Amino acid sequence: MASISPALVASIERCRRRLWTVCYRMTGRISDADDLCQDAIARAIERADQLAGDDPTGWLLRIATTTCLDHLRKATVRQRLTALSDPLDAPELSPGTPAADPERAAILREDVRYAVVVALQHLTPRQRAALILHDVCDRPVADVAAVLETNANAAKALIHRARVALLESRHSGEVDVPADPAAVEALARAIERGDLETLGALLLDDAWGVVDGGGLMRAASRPTAGRRAIVRRFANAWRTLGTIPLATELRRLNGELAVIVRIRGAGVPVAVIHCETRDGRIAALRIDRDPRRIGAFGTN
Repeated sequence: MASISPALVASIERCRRRLWTVCYRMTGRISDADDLCQDAIARAIERADQLAGDDPTGWLLRIATTTCLDHLRKATVRQRLTALSDPLDAPELSPGTPAADPERAAILREDVRYAVVVALQHLTPRQRAALILHDVCDRPVADVAAVLETNANAAKALIHRARVALLESRHSGEVDVPADPAAVEALARAIERGDLETLGALLLDDAWGVVDGGGLMRAASRPTAGRRAIVRRFANAWRTLGTIPLATELRRLNGELAVIVRIRGAGVPVAVIHCETRDGRIAALRIDRDPRRIGAFGTN
């Protein structure tokens, strides 16, 4: 093993969080990000003699991305249309400012907004890698081409296709960054009251939503499009719950306010809702009902 310079050790510690967020964006899973970040750091230490230049940041990011690609090549699970990602309970996160370049505004350099992380999982691994390296990590096209073992022109084309696919996966373009907290709070109050009229008024006409039950809870297999259809879904869900009272908790997840829905009194979580808003109204709802994920929020 090559000797490790103090400068490299310091760089790894300085970049550790950034490496972890690359792995989280690439996989959408917190446990995978934990493991892959550690694997990437181990690879960097083993290859310390390959490092050239004074700033190892780009080199470390390339190693992290390659580590994730190796992992994803072995994965055989087909992504469901309604599949969501692990919510990130990190209150210190806050979304950044939209990029000046409109093509890059869909994915911000420093934030891990839930909608973006989820949408990334519906891209191919190579598209994810290209977009994350170039648009998130601000690496040059040459770096993207090197990681993907292709040429610069092919890398540019892949970045363009990835941006288009990301926008299609998100089903919406312009949204508030961050999501409007007043709209999220109003949604939480409407859910507690079982107030369909208020909920419907909060939704844009072209709003859409997904529910992910993780294969364990009954949920629609496709996204729901349109305000009326979403209201019907909520009405059916509340009818199933009957007289069970619900309570809500507002918590900052992935840097934006989200709603945790619980059974009142018992505190058991039944859903975690992430919103996107536009002009103060709700444009998209991502509702996680997978017990394996929402169970992490326990009782309040």
